[in-house]
Amino acid sequence: MKRSVLLLAFVLIAVQAIFAHDPRTVAKNISHTLSVEGAGKLTLSYKSLHFNEQGFNNRKTERAMKAFNGLWKSIGKFDSDFDVVIAGVQVPKGSYSMGVNFDANDNYKLILGSGGKDIAIPLKAALDGPVVNYLSFDVRPDNETDTFTIEARYGPMRASAETKVPSLAPHEHK
Repeated sequence: MKRSVLLLAFVLIAVQAIFAHDPRTVAKNISHTLSVEGAGKLTLSYKSLHFNEQGFNNRKTERAMKAFNGLWKSIGKFDSDFDVVIAGVQVPKGSYSMGVNFDANDNYKLILGSGGKDIAIPLKAALDGPVVNYLSFDVRPDNETDTFTIEARYGPMRASAETKVPSLAPHEHK
């Protein structure tokens, strides 16, 4: 009897492990590069995870938030040849792991990690966009010569941050 219970438990655990998968293993690898003359390149490379509507709609339970934030903490890389300021947060040039997290109030953050330290960058988020079936990032120029916008989209969520390149700020030429 005891062996039967242990065997059943083992089989159930094995079946769960077989059918469970990390969505990052089947996601498309996407990369965007912004080249700034005289400064270098800023590159976002990431796994374009498929939108899971049921998971997204249930994301605010404690268990789901923990799983989501664990999975999404490392979805790509952020490489920059120059210093940037994202949403008022200084990010020195370098290579970082890149991820996203959120809390129960839908406060989204871009997480950049390097050397065991994380930089958490607040994002302006809205849930009113048309549904996007795969995670996507966009880096685009804004109205000022030193300002760009980084935007992430996933399902109905869009989250963005103003990004400044201090070396491009207006200055005097002597």
